[in-house]
Amino acid sequence: MTRSPKAVVLVVAALMATAFAVTPAYADDPGLNCAATATATISVTPSPVLYGHTALVQWSADCVANTAEDTLVISGPGFNPSTTVFPVGGGSQSVFITQTGTVGWSVTVVDTSSDTGFSRGLASVSASVTGVTTVPGLSGDTSAQAGQALSAAGYVLGSVGSVVDCDNINRVSSQSPSAGTVLLPGSAVSIKLGKKPTPPAQCE
Repeated sequence: MTRSPKAVVLVVAALMATAFAVTPAYADDPGLNCAATATATISVTPSPVLYGHTALVQWSADCVANTAEDTLVISGPGFNPSTTVFPVGGGSQSVFITQTGTVGWSVTVVDTSSDTGFSRGLASVSASVTGVTTVPGLSGDTSAQAGQALSAAGYVLGSVGSVVDCDNINRVSSQSPSAGTVLLPGSAVSIKLGKKPTPPAQCE
C-alpha cells in the first residue's frame, strides 16, 4: 500500500508535533529545568511573632537537577533580596522583629544563567506582630516616678535635663520620644524637669 506525498507529510508533521509536545522546553537547560520544577516551603516561628524579639524563618526547596545556576531569593524583614541569595536546598535565619502589624516572607527560585534569567515565586508565609510597646506618658511625674513608669513599660530612663516651667517644678515637663511612640523594649526615654526661671525673673 502506498501513501500519497501529502499523507506522508501529514504523518511526519504529526510525529514531530508529538515529539515536541512531550519534550519539555527546558530539557537541554538544567538551570531552567530546576527553576521550572522547583517546590518550596517557608515558615516562621513563633507565629504570631513578638515585637522586639527574634523569630526564626526556615525554608526548604527542591527541584529536578539543580545546578550552580539555581539560587533562592528570600524576601522579607531581615533579608535583602538584592544581595542575599542561597543555594537550592534548605536553611534558616533569625530575624529581629521591628515592624508592626503583619510581616511576611517569600521564597523565589531564580535561574541565573544568562540565557534565561527565569524566576518563579514558590512559597510565602505571614504572621501578625504582637507585644508592640509604646512609650508611657510621663508629664507631671517626678524623676523617680518617671523611672518607675518606664521600667514597668520595658524602657529605661535616659538623660534628665531641665526647662523653665513654673507649672511643673521638679516634675516632667517634656519627654523624648513623646507618649504613645512605638519604641523597642530596652530603649531610653529622656525627660526634662520643670524649674523656676533664673532671678530676677519669677514664676507668676
